Amino acid sequence: MSETPDWVADPAIAWRIVVTAVLTTPLTLDDARDRLVSLQTQQGWPASGRVLTGTDDAELRRRLGDERQGVVSLGLTDDGRRIVVSAHHGRVDGLGLLAVLVAVTGASVTSSARGVGDRPDDAGPMGTIARRLVEVALTPPARIASPSPSTRPDAPDDLDVYVERELSSPVRTAALVLAGARGVTTFNRAHAARRRTRRTRHVAVAIGVARDTSTATISDRSALLRLRDVERLDLGGITAALAQAPTQRPVHGTGGGAGLVTFGLRVLAPRLGSTLLVSHLGNVAADGIDALSFHPVTAGGSGVSLGALTLAGRTRVSLRARGDAWTHDGLEQLLEAVVAEIPS
Repeated sequence: MSETPDWVADPAIAWRIVVTAVLTTPLTLDDARDRLVSLQTQQGWPASGRVLTGTDDAELRRRLGDERQGVVSLGLTDDGRRIVVSAHHGRVDGLGLLAVLVAVTGASVTSSARGVGDRPDDAGPMGTIARRLVEVALTPPARIASPSPSTRPDAPDDLDVYVERELSSPVRTAALVLAGARGVTTFNRAHAARRRTRRTRHVAVAIGVARDTSTATISDRSALLRLRDVERLDLGGITAALAQAPTQRPVHGTGGGAGLVTFGLRVLAPRLGSTLLVSHLGNVAADGIDALSFHPVTAGGSGVSLGALTLAGRTRVSLRARGDAWTHDGLEQLLEAVVAEIPS
């Protein structure tokens, strides 16, 4: 059995979702390794997930976000208080990642996320691709303005960049989507002064959702909702659209014509994707964890994802972007623009 599915996707990224937690009680390195081995055995995964150590959880997160080995890998700081868990999204979804965290730490973590159940897809994989191709030709999704030349990395980094902010109150998914779209528009406008930048139109937001949330299954039960022209919507319009939008499933590289599809999607991935990916893990209850943050993948489009979860009434929002295009400071500016647009 291969470690990861043969996804038809951008091969430049590792397709890892990441969670970072601050533990109430330190975890020993031996316990972390033993629990990971036990989990791999239970799940039938190849026993090749790594356990890294270091003094800085931010650096562990950057390394594990680009991990190419194992379904799940861990990073633990030397004091045992901070843990980073990285999982391949072809085997583990966001809620499954919380279940992995439970398995390797012994903490108790649950989410209020309800999922979308058996909501129907709008089209099969090939139909979705066909629609995206028409979209690219006629109304391509808005891109997020890359940082100005003076703020770009002199030496591009293959590792993703992460920034986050903790807010003092809960933030729902619709409000996060609204803030993401408006924050992108504001950010693009601010970076238009030094170059010719068209008005931000056709903002497309992909929202990661789960289908079945009835059990703490460790698997990929994910789907996408995709909203277009989000810059035209208010909070009520986004809320209604999220309740009605059909789902889209990932496209896997199997079946007739898969090679051609794979090649086409790899070439067009930056244009077929959305302006922004948003994924909210809901209102999380945790015993044994003092702080928690979530970082979705950076696939397609602008290669920027916005993650969130609410713990103890406080919401931690994060942005993740590719290091070959973004600096920490540039991504902080985008996060500031997004946070400023979250409805009070």
